[in-house]
Amino acid sequence: MARFPLTTGAYTARSLIAAAQRQVNLYAEANPSDSPVPFTYYGTPGKAVWSTIPGAGPVRCLYTAMNGVLFGVRGAKVYRYASGWVEAGTLVTTYGPVIASDNGIHAVFVDGTTTAPTVKLSDFTIGQMAGDGWYGAEFVAFVDGRLIFNRPGTQQWYWTGLYALTLDPLDFASAEGVPDELVSLLVDHREIWLFGARSTEKFYSSGGSDSPFARLNGVFIEQGIAAKYSAASINNAIVWLGANDQGGGIVWMSGGGDPQRISTHAMEEELRTYARTDDAFSFVYQQAGHAFYVLSFPTAGKTWAFDAAVGQWHERAYRDSLNNLTRDRANCHAYYGGMNLVGDHEDGRVYKLDLDATSDDGAEILRMKDFPHSVQADGFRMFYQRFRLDAEMAVGNPTEPDPQVWLQWSDDGGHTWSSTLIRSLGKIGEFKRRAEWQRLGSGYDRIWRLATTAKAKIAMQGAWVDAQPGTA
Repeated sequence: MARFPLTTGAYTARSLIAAAQRQVNLYAEANPSDSPVPFTYYGTPGKAVWSTIPGAGPVRCLYTAMNGVLFGVRGAKVYRYASGWVEAGTLVTTYGPVIASDNGIHAVFVDGTTTAPTVKLSDFTIGQMAGDGWYGAEFVAFVDGRLIFNRPGTQQWYWTGLYALTLDPLDFASAEGVPDELVSLLVDHREIWLFGARSTEKFYSSGGSDSPFARLNGVFIEQGIAAKYSAASINNAIVWLGANDQGGGIVWMSGGGDPQRISTHAMEEELRTYARTDDAFSFVYQQAGHAFYVLSFPTAGKTWAFDAAVGQWHERAYRDSLNNLTRDRANCHAYYGGMNLVGDHEDGRVYKLDLDATSDDGAEILRMKDFPHSVQADGFRMFYQRFRLDAEMAVGNPTEPDPQVWLQWSDDGGHTWSSTLIRSLGKIGEFKRRAEWQRLGSGYDRIWRLATTAKAKIAMQGAWVDAQPGTA
């Protein structure tokens, strides 16, 4: 039998004759150089409830301050965690992202309005940003002792005094390379990235007497940002959903030089079909040696994740009670106490992302992987005698004593799919079991699909296929 290793990420092209390779809730990990196949595909982490923030509405922000205190925002309320959630401030809005930062003394929470709660980190005194020079903000970040903010609806950004919340109305600068509005800002490696609708500029901490910040000469990126909350720092680079005068819908990555496109044509075609992309938001987390950029589209109900370790995209999806796939539950992220925590986009649950958790708080996780188009024998029909899955077996457990895997195929390039054939992934101790299907018909252009909702460890590498060419 011929071996067919899995090697690619999610890819469904504009025309299915080019590629139809959906990948849901699975990510690739490169195998050692002496392995017989290049990648193993593992299940993405499940979600176990760690805590629940009181109140109403979604979890809008999770933030770990420099002193290690965890904060959360649910609805209009800010909370801090102290073996339970303690109220720590009130916002005006009840929905949408909230951005937080701190200078080691005070934490600040902004939501695009002029109401920005502050919390003193030493004794948790609650306050508000106020006074001359305070204009509200959608973004806040810390750099070299100062908190910096964007001024909504303008090209301007402004900053506090050193390790203070005080503001001078004259302490501001503008992103003026192109006369577009400043949409988003982010600090990475002490450099300030200023994203406009059509361009991006960078400033640095200069220590100047007139202004503590200066434009980074010779650095001007002719790509703006299409979704203000899509920018994130990952592996010493910045990733964002871009746009400029020529168009949009491309995900870019820049380590300081010219940005490189990391979205695929297939993903860009997918984004083109969404009613909205400007509401996209992202977060980054690291786990088991992988750094993931997770990009969700609330209106479209979709979530995509880029794995920087292998340079591949995959879908993340939640399977609801009607078996529909919707966007991932994660709405925001914080690393706290050695855990990757995410907040729910509908209620107050805070989950731990756990590679050993095999469900989303009890809900089954659909994991699905399509193979590339099968090799055709000079245009002749292929007859398929056997398909044997190359995966870890005997993954049964007390929760899932007999985990199942499903096989389907398409003989029309991914337009329609066969009925489902089910095999076992092995009960506890069934190490010699094989998931194998026989007498699988024939076709000119076959795509195989594997799927499972088993609450068990999933690790697959590909398949062996016994196929013979016909004469027509």
